[in-house]
Amino acid sequence: MYCPHLLTHTVRPGDTLYRLAGHYQTTVTQILAANPGVDPYNLRIGSTLTICAGGPAVPGPPEHPNPELRQHLINGMRLVWSQHVYWTRMLLLSIAERLKDLDAVTARLMQNPNDIAALFADYYPAESARVISGLLAEHLRIGAALITALRDGKTDQADALTRQWYMNADQMAVVFSGLNPYYTQRGMREMLHRHLDLTTREVALRLAGNYPADIEAFNAVEAEAMDMADAFSAGIMKQFPQTFH
Repeated sequence: MYCPHLLTHTVRPGDTLYRLAGHYQTTVTQILAANPGVDPYNLRIGSTLTICAGGPAVPGPPEHPNPELRQHLINGMRLVWSQHVYWTRMLLLSIAERLKDLDAVTARLMQNPNDIAALFADYYPAESARVISGLLAEHLRIGAALITALRDGKTDQADALTRQWYMNADQMAVVFSGLNPYYTQRGMREMLHRHLDLTTREVALRLAGNYPADIEAFNAVEAEAMDMADAFSAGIMKQFPQTFH
């Protein structure tokens, strides 16, 4: 259908279809018809809507920025990545020491991929978030199998799992770089490989019984996880500046 006043609106904090319909002199039904697949109850910040306005194009409605949104993203990203390394460490202790809490710790750890993916789902398609969750879950499963193989002295199996672990990181680098122009594939790959390198050192020291060095190694893992979290947050804020400023 011909529309003399067709425009594109970038979704911002505080936007609702009802509010946009009122501002652009149209209806929620017409906006939905022009944007099939849009969830009217969950507009994705930074996404665009095609709108047939009832009059000549006018500036969008005043933005309703959340002054705490920037810090909310940073804190949320740091939280889920810190939980990632904390629960991974608990898994390492459970496997290395053959503790009875292994199943419970594993179950809690496997919640983490969804928690991380949920943050990205606020800015990227749901399918991308599912891919991120799946790759992170694979990362954890390989890690658990690798720790077990190293504990039991199964060198060949451990070598094969190590190769799988780094290939999984490479896959994640491809996915992340495809979402955000500020996530370069090389940069993501180097960051994720460093995470594996540091974790591998932590595992080796723990299994060797060098507990003081093991603790220092975990300190490095934790610090690097915060760097990763901040890198992910920075990329999102650069890609969607209208959301955070």
